Amino acid sequence: MEKQAVVQELIAKLVQGTTYEMLDAAEGIGAHGAVAVTAVAPLLRSPDRETRWRAAVALERIGPPAVEILIGAATDRDYLVRIPAIWALEHVGDRRAVGALVENLNGENECCRWMAAAALSKVGGDEERSRVEQVFAHDPAGRGIVDELIEGS
Repeated sequence: MEKQAVVQELIAKLVQGTTYEMLDAAEGIGAHGAVAVTAVAPLLRSPDRETRWRAAVALERIGPPAVEILIGAATDRDYLVRIPAIWALEHVGDRRAVGALVENLNGENECCRWMAAAALSKVGGDEERSRVEQVFAHDPAGRGIVDELIEGS
């Protein structure tokens, strides 16, 4: 079976499978690297929340070849697209994501701000971690949420 057909079969399991099947499919997709990125990327903009998150898991498993697509999704106008992309970028851990994460840290959507802060705590350097501290200096509740996200990541 050709690679694209295998990837499409894995994507079907990713979207429609049980949680276990989805995780297994995400691992399989990850093994296909850059070939799978363009097949999975459109799922980040699905109207279905579960599909968006499943796509983010698969792209996170692909790793660095998926970073540019994830950066694009992390800067999407729709915060529902940005949230799983930010999560995936944190877990990939690639510094190319810093600009998109800072943009979300300075944005208006609280959830995106919290997730970007947690991601920058992992992906960013001293400058970005200092920026996170400044943003939440007068927001102890928000800082608490960020700390929980960091612990849970």
